[in-house]
Amino acid sequence: MAWRSVQWLGMGSDHHAFALDRARVLRLPRWPGEGEALRREARLLAWLAPRLGGAALPEVLHLGTASPLAPEGFSVARRVPGRSGLGGSLTDPAALGGALVRWLADLHALNPQGSGLELDLDPSGHDWRDAALNDLEAAAGAGVLPDLRKAVPVPIHGDFAAEHVSLDRQGRLSGVLDWSDAALGDLARDRAGLIHWGDAALLAAARVPAGGTARAGRAAGVVDKRPDPAVNLNRV
Repeated sequence: MAWRSVQWLGMGSDHHAFALDRARVLRLPRWPGEGEALRREARLLAWLAPRLGGAALPEVLHLGTASPLAPEGFSVARRVPGRSGLGGSLTDPAALGGALVRWLADLHALNPQGSGLELDLDPSGHDWRDAALNDLEAAAGAGVLPDLRKAVPVPIHGDFAAEHVSLDRQGRLSGVLDWSDAALGDLARDRAGLIHWGDAALLAAARVPAGGTARAGRAAGVVDKRPDPAVNLNRV
């Protein structure tokens, strides 16, 4: 198929991404072995689609086989609607924070049977916790990291930062993309991603579980402790 326009969207840690006629996204793995990860992600998205509402997910339309120009193959997916949550002002950060935490609670409550998800390389959370605290000193100060030694593996996105969340024109959650790091792991890993939004109102709203199970509240990494006013969330 010939595309009228091809636009480079950017390069992530694992893929190059191109917009095809603004309605599709082409992803090319950057590293050897990432082709299988791309196919695994496509299977996961097909499993998630009928089970997880509240935000659009990428719909993989085609998986390309290996070729000289794409030695690891490629994928073409329907583009998730909305703009990136990274950069730009938030219309209502408190409402968005509540929506994000409710969506994460739904994800984390899924029964993973049949998902194909594997255990996180660090299911205990110890290595990830040490790295997170080194990189995100504000996370400890804001009190959003629970005791990871009590972690029970659940389905997680694995890289729930603002650049992987899409917002509509009203600033509401519209989609979640890039599921290549999804695994069975500690849901605090997803919750800690909210730190990267750098918005105190969003973070405060995310601390208050809105509905969901009691487990979702603990899993949310939500604690009653309010952030230290001295902590500057905008620097992370």
